[in-house]
Amino acid sequence: MSQKVSIIGAGISGLTAGICLSKKNIPSIIYERNSALSDVSAGINLSPNATKLLQKIGVLEDLISLSHQPSKVVFRDHKGNEISSYAVNKGNEKFLTLNRKKLIELLYDKYIKLGGEVIFKTNVKNFEKNNFFSEEKSFETNLIFGCDGINSSLRTEKFNSKSPIFSGFIAWRSIKESSPPFEKNNGEDINFYLGPNSHIVTYPIGERTYSATCIVKTSDWIEESWILEGSKGEFQSDFKNWNDELLTYLADSKLYKWGIFQRPPLESFSTNNIFLLGDSAHAMAPFLGQGSCLAIEDSYCLVEILDKKEHLDDAKKIFDELRLPRCRDIYRRSLRQAKLNHISNPYLSFIRNKLLSFLPLADFVVRDIHNYALDKELNKIF
Repeated sequence: MSQKVSIIGAGISGLTAGICLSKKNIPSIIYERNSALSDVSAGINLSPNATKLLQKIGVLEDLISLSHQPSKVVFRDHKGNEISSYAVNKGNEKFLTLNRKKLIELLYDKYIKLGGEVIFKTNVKNFEKNNFFSEEKSFETNLIFGCDGINSSLRTEKFNSKSPIFSGFIAWRSIKESSPPFEKNNGEDINFYLGPNSHIVTYPIGERTYSATCIVKTSDWIEESWILEGSKGEFQSDFKNWNDELLTYLADSKLYKWGIFQRPPLESFSTNNIFLLGDSAHAMAPFLGQGSCLAIEDSYCLVEILDKKEHLDDAKKIFDELRLPRCRDIYRRSLRQAKLNHISNPYLSFIRNKLLSFLPLADFVVRDIHNYALDKELNKIF
């Protein structure tokens, strides 16, 4: 493939795609609407389905030094009592937790060192077959990767797509500098608390740095924003009847809240010479923790296909055949997981917790997702 690729958006999918293209000696430029990289500090996790790909493109070793490798996931009720646990980071597999900002910065540095270029403050629109526009400037291109997130202008303009849909949940997030209560493993574990209509996840993302994400059902929300500050009183009202020590720990820092929006996967992730990746293609509720992982899978997959297929129509067909079933499956399962995490009936909550205590259900739910081997799927085709 000897074509110029324009990437819209300098997030996880866009920067990963840029690195993958550079590794294949395919020229690309990333156009980012903001004046700088995202400075949002939020915890993310990268399961083995993504870290295996990051290793292949030469990013994993540096990423490990910026991340934490938890030993297990511990499930607790909303009073802090342990229900069950399962191990992660078994064998050679890498399950990482880290600050999203650090991942973005690392991917950016890697892309630039490989000869990539990012042009900031460029809000592109009016996409045509071989060019697009930003204000009065025109840019020529052969291929366009839409990596501009849940509010993708490319998706809206070229895929006749409706606005993102509110999921019925809001999330509170904060970054802590001390380990959470009930932690018995020196702050090493992922702690997953299940409560009435709500759940909380805490995990380490660096040296004495922890992420807390607290999700609750609600019917009332207007905007999708990562940077809306919330008050301690609002937070405590959303999680009343939870353990006091846990709530005090969580509320003792700056709190942000955001409405969780989603966009169902399209019938196709491409049109003409345009491909959608990551949240632009399939923004979903975060209840399986796969948003960043799928973005990395999308980017790696598309570049591998384009490198092996000269005809664009063939590449589009194969990309959809591989990515549509995968993303739709996780989209549906994430919605099912949301129902399981947010049971309001005390009797049903009791049954769920008992089942978790006797059976390795949680590990079973995510095992096939984490074990997904994209390279094997590609090898079946090429």
